[in-house]
Amino acid sequence: MNESDPGAITITELTEPPQIKLRRLPALLAGALRLTWNAARREFLLVIGLQALGGLGLVVPLLAGRDLLAAIADGGGSTELFLRGALTLLLLGAMNLAGAIATGRDEVLSELLARHAHRRILDVACTVPLERFDTPAFHNRLERATISAEVRPNQLAQGLGALAQATMGCIGIGIAVATIEPLLIPATLLAAVPLLLAGVKNGEMLFAMVFRITAAERERNYLLRLLTGRRPAAEVRVFGLAPYLRGRWEKRTSERIAETRQSVRRRLRVILVSRLISAACFGGLFALLFLLSRSGRMTVADAGAAAGAVLLLGARLRIASLGADQLFEAAPFLEDLRSFLKLEQRGGSASHAAPIGFERLTLEEVTFTYPGAGRPAVRDISLEIKAGELVALVGENGSGKTTLAKLLSCLYLPTAGRISYDGVEVTEANAAGPRGSAAVLFQDFERYLLPAADNIGMGRWEKAADRAAVEAAAVTAGADGFLGVLPHGYDTLLGPEFAGGTDLSGGQWQRVALARVFFRDAPFIILDEPTATLDAHAEHELFERIRTLLAGRSVLLISHRFSAVRSADRIYVMANGRIVEQGTHQELMDAGGRYAEMFRLQASGYLEPTPHVDIHDAWPR
Repeated sequence: MNESDPGAITITELTEPPQIKLRRLPALLAGALRLTWNAARREFLLVIGLQALGGLGLVVPLLAGRDLLAAIADGGGSTELFLRGALTLLLLGAMNLAGAIATGRDEVLSELLARHAHRRILDVACTVPLERFDTPAFHNRLERATISAEVRPNQLAQGLGALAQATMGCIGIGIAVATIEPLLIPATLLAAVPLLLAGVKNGEMLFAMVFRITAAERERNYLLRLLTGRRPAAEVRVFGLAPYLRGRWEKRTSERIAETRQSVRRRLRVILVSRLISAACFGGLFALLFLLSRSGRMTVADAGAAAGAVLLLGARLRIASLGADQLFEAAPFLEDLRSFLKLEQRGGSASHAAPIGFERLTLEEVTFTYPGAGRPAVRDISLEIKAGELVALVGENGSGKTTLAKLLSCLYLPTAGRISYDGVEVTEANAAGPRGSAAVLFQDFERYLLPAADNIGMGRWEKAADRAAVEAAAVTAGADGFLGVLPHGYDTLLGPEFAGGTDLSGGQWQRVALARVFFRDAPFIILDEPTATLDAHAEHELFERIRTLLAGRSVLLISHRFSAVRSADRIYVMANGRIVEQGTHQELMDAGGRYAEMFRLQASGYLEPTPHVDIHDAWPR
């Protein structure tokens, strides 16, 4: 992405956690309702309906209970008392049943919310420019967003459910209380204020803790993957790294526990103070009821029903405060998630249409700097690749060859300069087209723990069901010989991590990756050290056949092996991020420059006898 573009989306790490204030409760509720509605409207409506039934229905048993008390005080008949009591218990049972069903549906609602949140995170992760993954800020934001998607939807569902239940219950109880003594309603609501304020403060303190430890948590999780992963397992053992890595993991874990303890203590103090104030308010309410009853303003039956209503209302308000507590706890995470989701790039997904190719690909004065880097990885690069040409890139490690390959495949866009396909400049808006027309084999290619056929079919996944084409690509790459004899042939799971999986050697994995490139059937092929793990015979065979295998396609070949690139139509020599020489093999040899020097140096290792060196004398002491 060109950072000079004023419309470019940038991402920076937040220096302070977002603050959620009580006045934002309506906006928070609206956002939570919108998210829930988009994720699972049917489940949401069912839960809210059941909670409403349970809440509003409280007015009936309350008034029925008051009438029952009045009938007892008046000496009503046993049949009447039995019927009134049975009706009250039946109504309470129906409401409890509705509440139990709603609680069960809450779990389903939580899962649907989590799925929705994860989908939105994947929308961002799969579309943002690749350079975002080169910044710690993006990884910190992604980590917190992932945590939010895994944990907070459950809090959101429970918080909304608790608020709905409590709100409906409060309305129902309020109607009943209003028929007895309207003065009790504002006094009871006043008792809930400390609980709501505590919910706000607790949510802010919890997020502040998670905000502080995000970077350390990423390191802790990384260390855990090193200690438990299949690929690092061999090196961890051969170097005896387990004690060292475990020590670092233990340190980060202890820091997390210390932060958690401190946060819990702070939040507990807030909760205790708020509940003491709330309890004092309810104590004053019962004192008021006692005085009203003693003064004769209320009958004993009304006072008893009012006391029961106040107790129920208090319980509902505590449920409401717990729901608000969960919402406020989830609120900063959801705010962070919402801002993260704004990073999604619209219209940037790769096209699945058949590749159309190009006649001329040009780079003009292209410079690219990785985010946070002090200097450009490549600078002032100008080159061209024509249709059907085999172009080679050579140079020392760190000269910028792989970065240039990523620019040519439109994984990165230049910081300065322009990349054009047939005269059309590549921008964020149209990068998917050239990217979809290219096939790339990087040095650090992915080893998918999937069946062999799927590993190859991922080259162009929308055509992966074409088994004949998959096997043809494997034959072309020299992979058919060992894939065909696997226990289940091309349906064999590759990698030992899952049951029934079979691991491959490094060279075999590279042939599978090469087959993936051939299966893509793209007009532009980029091969970045395609023989790094192949034996000498396989390497020679591949390079001898490369023009035949890729006839009619444009090929960019990156290799340290100068014997592999001498037949290229044009060779570009890179050093310190720049192109320092270009030409055919013969032209560069005649020029006697860097290419000629490196070619002769490499060839001398094969042609001239190597003097004997005693390894014990050569080893540093």
